[in-house]
Amino acid sequence: MPHMLSPDVTAVHVSTDATEEEKIQQKWSEWGEGTRPVVIESPYRLMLEPLLSYLEQVLAARQSDERLTIVVPQFVPRIWWHNLLHANTARALRIAPLFQPGVVITDVPYQVE
Repeated sequence: MPHMLSPDVTAVHVSTDATEEEKIQQKWSEWGEGTRPVVIESPYRLMLEPLLSYLEQVLAARQSDERLTIVVPQFVPRIWWHNLLHANTARALRIAPLFQPGVVITDVPYQVE
């Protein structure tokens, strides 16, 4: 299936567990058709800091005329107050690159069962 955003798509996963990382790598052939996987190891269970560090590297390496689109999953749990648990990381990820020229941030609602 072709990607609608760009032919150059990278999916980033922050892994806090080596077993989880192995599972992601094994299943990637099913999930990531045509998408380059990047798994960031975070042994201290940090999510946002390693992801923002990776994002800084990508922004520094891009061409001056290159646009970067960041797709942020917006978890939509069945129980409204569970959203409070997920909202801070996604909010910080949306705000951090907000003032970078050539960066587009897109939220995609994702139903959590």
